[in-house]
Amino acid sequence: MNSTRLCAYCAKEGPLTREHIWPGGIIARAKGINTSYFGRLEKFIDAELTIKDVCADCNNGPLSGLDAYICHLFDTQFCHPVACRKSRTFVYDYERLLRWLLKISFNTARANDSDVGVLSNYAGFILEGGEPPSEVRVCLELIHASPNPKWSPGSNAMKEIPAASIRCARVETPADPLPGATLRLVALYGFYFWIVLTPAEVDIAALQGLPGKLLPPNKTKLSLHPSRGMLELHADWVRNPRASQSMRELRARRAR
Repeated sequence: MNSTRLCAYCAKEGPLTREHIWPGGIIARAKGINTSYFGRLEKFIDAELTIKDVCADCNNGPLSGLDAYICHLFDTQFCHPVACRKSRTFVYDYERLLRWLLKISFNTARANDSDVGVLSNYAGFILEGGEPPSEVRVCLELIHASPNPKWSPGSNAMKEIPAASIRCARVETPADPLPGATLRLVALYGFYFWIVLTPAEVDIAALQGLPGKLLPPNKTKLSLHPSRGMLELHADWVRNPRASQSMRELRARRAR
């Protein structure tokens, strides 16, 4: 039986390397975030998530270049907290940003076995760039810190829950505003990127029902106001009993 594996990006045979789902540079910068959430199992783990299906040429070449760009955005923009009721201007290179957002979405999809077929169609664009695919659109939402309901004067609890998570996931919504479309989320601190992959028959006007503002491909700046707080956005996830139990178990292991 032929067990030869191909690179997930260039589809060539050869030795495959271990690819971090989140770039090492982002992990090093995201101080205080030392757990990973494995969505398929709804479980927190005490390790960085990796996949081993990328060749060295892709991993150390174009993919590494995209990671360097996102680390630059982190240093210049993502690391600065989003303030409630204050506007921000996001400065971006649309092509490189979209390539990276699709890259981490594709990495996460392979680790969780979801949306792999759809996202694999963009492997060539991720590697080589070029004209951004018109059926892929990105909305950006700013998230501000939320008051901590457990805080009281004199307590040891944080006064606010900061918007300080990194996350990439498939998004399911009860009332689907875009039937037939694939919706993914990539969050870096207070910047939440909603990536929409739409079939040809989807009415573009339906994008108005998604969070945030559409990132124009032909521009380099976008001004917007934060819309929601951290707890408001993650209310459903916080109430997830399996995720909550997994976090309690992780904290117990660390306390031993």
